[in-house]
Amino acid sequence: MKSTILRALAILGILVASLFGLNEAYAQEEGAGSGDTSSARAIDCSNYSPLETMFKDVCWSGMFPFRLMGATFMDGKSGVPTDANKDILCKCGGSLSDAKLPRIGFTLGFWAPAKIMDVTRKPYCLPSLGGMKLPLAGAEFLNGGANMGRGGLNSFFANWALYTFPIIYMLRLIDDGACPPDGMTEFDLLQVSPAFPNWNDVLGRYTTFINPEMLLFTGVTSLFALPVDAASSSFGTPINAFFWTAGAWGPMYPITGFASGSGDTKADPVSLTSLTAVRGISLLHRLGLLNETIGKANVCERNPRFVIRKDAYRWQFLAPSPESNGRLPGAPPPTATTSQVREVNPPSRFSTCNHATGASSAAWGMWRDVPATGEDHSYLIFQWTDCCFGITP
Repeated sequence: MKSTILRALAILGILVASLFGLNEAYAQEEGAGSGDTSSARAIDCSNYSPLETMFKDVCWSGMFPFRLMGATFMDGKSGVPTDANKDILCKCGGSLSDAKLPRIGFTLGFWAPAKIMDVTRKPYCLPSLGGMKLPLAGAEFLNGGANMGRGGLNSFFANWALYTFPIIYMLRLIDDGACPPDGMTEFDLLQVSPAFPNWNDVLGRYTTFINPEMLLFTGVTSLFALPVDAASSSFGTPINAFFWTAGAWGPMYPITGFASGSGDTKADPVSLTSLTAVRGISLLHRLGLLNETIGKANVCERNPRFVIRKDAYRWQFLAPSPESNGRLPGAPPPTATTSQVREVNPPSRFSTCNHATGASSAAWGMWRDVPATGEDHSYLIFQWTDCCFGITP
């Protein structure tokens, strides 16, 4: 009952923002960014098509370690969340009074490649669908444009598109329905940022209908947690208690597509797109659209989680220059991975090809942005998933 009320209030916030906030936001964007409108429209949409390159680009080792029947094996560098399920057996559903037998099985936990997040300059641009552009991009009152800025400032602005990408189910490596994080077993477009009016809220006021707590965490006094979380995240352990920070990527609030001060930080667009991506995930959690997948209580059924749990996710920079483990000694040079650029293989960073939420891009990818042809970034999101692999019907 409580979760239903919270979800209803969040949706009501979106409706209020759309009714009262968009006209003002649009008017200010027209006045402040009218000179940039034509250039924003001229931005092309990148083409990455992960279905064509997944065997070369996906960080397959990022799925490990596996936890089976409470024991960790197939050791990996990604670690295991502290409160992941440790039971040996599991029982889901069933009711003897209704003559329904429960599903009995063994527990399984692993980092499931679950979603892809495209962070783009142009709204309704879908690089992971072959550079497709949805025709809704012309409806400017539904988006803030590409890098049009906040007021008269040259603030960074980005859009995002979220896809389901349950690759282990798409390849039938595990039976359908066994452990998908969100019940999805096919590649599909899930959400886009222009559908949420608060995402292009120029002044950052109407997002308070959805995230009223932002009033407590946007002041200078709340930023003390940033360096602490940044250091911890860079070593693989983001601090969930500091939910208002995104480690080295910046503050989580306000949850909009704008990032202030981009004139000084444009040298690291990878951190800015990472911040955009994690804010998008945080927004979907706040609306009750993403579920908790860790712990005994979530083995049989997924429960909505309204505040992002940062250590539930790990990220791989997928395109334009995918993270990888690097070449083995004596291996041939890397081959072309995406249709636009070649694979980047820097020295090993903690011997893994994905990274924790908020980890400093200096360790894994500030050099991966490709001017002109690769400024739209694509991230593969790994989500720790506890589930019950049934051995009975």
